[in-house]
Amino acid sequence: MRLNLKKAVAVVTAALTICAMSVTAFAQGSVKSTGVVSPQGAKDANGNSVTVSTASIPAEYAEAVNTVKTTDGLKAVLGDAYVEGMEVVDAMDVSVPEGTPMPVTITFDVPGVGADTKVAVLHYNGSAWEVLEGTAGNGTITATFTSLSPVAFVVDKNTATATGTSNGSNTSTGSSSSVSPKTGEDLGMLTATVAAAVLVLGAGCVFFVKRKNA
Repeated sequence: MRLNLKKAVAVVTAALTICAMSVTAFAQGSVKSTGVVSPQGAKDANGNSVTVSTASIPAEYAEAVNTVKTTDGLKAVLGDAYVEGMEVVDAMDVSVPEGTPMPVTITFDVPGVGADTKVAVLHYNGSAWEVLEGTAGNGTITATFTSLSPVAFVVDKNTATATGTSNGSNTSTGSSSSVSPKTGEDLGMLTATVAAAVLVLGAGCVFFVKRKNA
């Protein structure tokens, strides 16, 4: 009976290990936009309007985004441009049609940003974050890009309004990023489902062993 119990424990342990690996892999997926920031309009190098597309940050860049979301990570990237209160409010993969004359100047809608708001825009070049000059306006942030890929938006919450926008413009630097609440909800549901499945499996093993040895 002891041997059978050991086998049952081994089966449950293996199941737990596999489930844990699945949850970890899920958590390391792509980083989704929070929806705080959205493109308003863009002009190419010739002054012509350009269509801007956005998507979730690819999984390969998730670690870079999650790092810059931390206070220490953001300070390391911004250096002297960092001020207390700055944080990443959104991050997304930004693109324009192939063949678009660069650089491209893009204006993004960012609720809460106003004349006195300190902002920053970060662009990930594949190996490091680049700090771009960002201009804060009436609920907007504008930046010029020589290339596009993951972009993060940073806002100083101490100089931004809670929900509205204010008039004027202010130039600074910054960035932002975030994992969407939906991702957290999905992860929570997956974890709960896995836990329930393991409990059922464990109970089944114990019942089987007891019945066999009855």
